Amino acid sequence: MLIKRTEREARRGQLAVALAGNTSGGMNRRSFLRRSGLVAGGLAAVGALPLAGARKAEAGPVPPAGAKIEIKKNMCTHCSVGCTVIAEVANGVWIGQESGYDSPINRGSHCAKGAAVRELVHGDRRLKYPMKLVNGQWTRISWDVAINEIGDKLEGIRKKNGPDSVFWLGSAKFSNEGAYLNRKLAAFWGTNNVDHQARICHSTTVTGVANTWGYGAQTNSYNDIRKSKTLIIMGGNPAEAHPVSLQHLLEGKENNRANYIVIEPRLTRTAAHATEYVRIRSGTDIPVAWGILHHIFKNGWEDKEFIAQRVADMDLVRKEVEKWTPEEVERVSGVPGAQLEKVAKMSATEKPATLIWCMGATQHTVGTSNVRAFCNLLLATGNVGKEGTGANIFRGHCNVQGATDLGLDIVTLPLYYGLVEGAWRHWSRVWEVDYDWFLKRFQDKKIMETAGIPSTRRHPEGHDGLRSRRQHRHPYAEGEGRHREARIACRRRSASDDMGGALRA
Repeated sequence: MLIKRTEREARRGQLAVALAGNTSGGMNRRSFLRRSGLVAGGLAAVGALPLAGARKAEAGPVPPAGAKIEIKKNMCTHCSVGCTVIAEVANGVWIGQESGYDSPINRGSHCAKGAAVRELVHGDRRLKYPMKLVNGQWTRISWDVAINEIGDKLEGIRKKNGPDSVFWLGSAKFSNEGAYLNRKLAAFWGTNNVDHQARICHSTTVTGVANTWGYGAQTNSYNDIRKSKTLIIMGGNPAEAHPVSLQHLLEGKENNRANYIVIEPRLTRTAAHATEYVRIRSGTDIPVAWGILHHIFKNGWEDKEFIAQRVADMDLVRKEVEKWTPEEVERVSGVPGAQLEKVAKMSATEKPATLIWCMGATQHTVGTSNVRAFCNLLLATGNVGKEGTGANIFRGHCNVQGATDLGLDIVTLPLYYGLVEGAWRHWSRVWEVDYDWFLKRFQDKKIMETAGIPSTRRHPEGHDGLRSRRQHRHPYAEGEGRHREARIACRRRSASDDMGGALRA
């Protein structure tokens, strides 16, 4: 956790003085090692140092006498695993923490981030009340003053540049209720400029997976991975990014003697546990996926019954995959054909198999195509819709999926209703507001039914908020589809167009 800058500088200064005192008199590193030996000399030097920067570990505060002790259960707010946190609260103050031993996710464990989650509440840098910069100094103000000043400023921006000149940035740290209220606020303000960080990390996943089977979410669960017999991690490093999730992967590996395959440009801590590590050139995810499918189709390992019953247009993928011979895949990706054939056989014949990915696959210019290629691989082998299978997409934050579901998205109202007139009329009834009133708030029906500006394309202009789409051409206004249906149609191209199929289970 971060500490006060002044404290850090003081401790650094004390340590520097101590070290300087022990190296005086011309004792350099080479002569020190020569005279005393590496181990003995090192231990003696450490023992002699007056390390004023080291502090005694102390337990948390003791609850005051007669305090009302409460045990509250909540969820860790760091990554997407969803570990249970048990808080001990005394008179409204969080004084102790334990991991949830009955949780099926973390099962009594915490990673380093989760173990420190209490410090987010008690940290010295936590903002606990409104602050305003006055003459270069942050000054505490009341909630009434803050809300009134911000409201007046926003109204001034709206009056000058229109409702579309403000960007309402939400967060994947929001609860479902918070995300819903943020989207509702943007709608009442009169704009679709409402987004959150999933635009950068997993919007490609939402699109690619939704194009495949209708809904852009992880198909299975973390603890379901323990039932897999073949695990493929491609574009993810859960050992560092989602540490607690690794217990489920390793348990599947040990209990089922599962194949643990990591396909990654670098040897990560996740790859260190692999039974098969496949090093690829960065950015060659699709050729590698197609190379695996080439071996599967060539050897007849595909799940023919599943494809016949559940999959459309697999012939388009088969036609594209024919071009990716082992020689071509090795030329592009650097992966030997024999190794890729081994991986292909395990994923197709040693089932159930799951494919796990994260932002190493999605944060590319072809991220959506990467995702569709992965989904096609799962469909071809019949590894979806069953225990231990599926597209296990490890999110980055604790509520990426829920925040997107509840409307923090530029192309939809809550629960993926879209932006067409019928969607607005539905939510007008839910919010008990007349549809025509919303129309006046937006001032333009075309803008009301057009996707907002994504967080990756917002352009601040002075102190007047975002550039209004009435003054500047909006990136979605022309050529990129004016309605949700048009955008989906553009994305559902054939496999030969973008090397990612538009199959639907």
